[in-house]
Amino acid sequence: MSSNYFNNTRALITGGLGNIGYDIAKSLAEIGCNLDLLDKESDEDNKIQFLKTTYGIDVKLLKYDLLKEKSFSQIKNYYSKKKINLDFIVNNAAFYDETPGWGVDFENEGYEAWIKVMKVNLLAPFFLCQSLERILNKSKKASIVNISSIYGSVAPDFSIYQGTKMNNPAAYGASKGGLIQLTKWLSARLAPRVRVNCISPGGVERNQPQIFKKRYMNKLLLKRMANESDVSNAVKFLLSDQSTYITGQNINVEGGFLTL
Repeated sequence: MSSNYFNNTRALITGGLGNIGYDIAKSLAEIGCNLDLLDKESDEDNKIQFLKTTYGIDVKLLKYDLLKEKSFSQIKNYYSKKKINLDFIVNNAAFYDETPGWGVDFENEGYEAWIKVMKVNLLAPFFLCQSLERILNKSKKASIVNISSIYGSVAPDFSIYQGTKMNNPAAYGASKGGLIQLTKWLSARLAPRVRVNCISPGGVERNQPQIFKKRYMNKLLLKRMANESDVSNAVKFLLSDQSTYITGQNINVEGGFLTL
């Protein structure tokens, strides 16, 4: 990776204040990439300030709600009116809130929860890319990375959740499977100016119940759960000059989960 490749570049990261999103931000910041972190209303000024002072880059917090259709035209206007260059988009945001019918058993999954999941996990990446295509086209390094999941490719093994309060909703897998296909579609539509790839992480360590982690890791060749840097390093690779001949691909970052 060229040491100065990311100098004077700018990346937009959705869900940029979350666990994975913020680690991606730090990973790009340390190699000189300026950042726009898109998230809902937040007072995380300390996270923004840390990136600025530690890495000496420009960082902006864009407060938009990806559930709202008007956000996409507002984001487009933000870049257009301020004449801000944009080189990279990382579609990392994923739906999670307390909507009834979300994160529950099959029998109780709700219509409204499905709609919200699809809006954030699938519709938002499409309409964000659609809105910012002309701006991305101005960059000679333009690249998009979508964050999907192994459950966009395979069905869950429900036995590993038994005895816990954890679940694996159908809406999640359906939205992430759609995102993998959307990646391929966008890679064809935006070529050759913009590369589009996807990363599908496996389970990330989040202090889950020990019984779940034991069962899950027994399914892994590397015998450990993922951490944020496993994902952010893959993102950095796909945005870098080391991957300029890679587009339309889904890279599984999952410790061998899909091999067995």
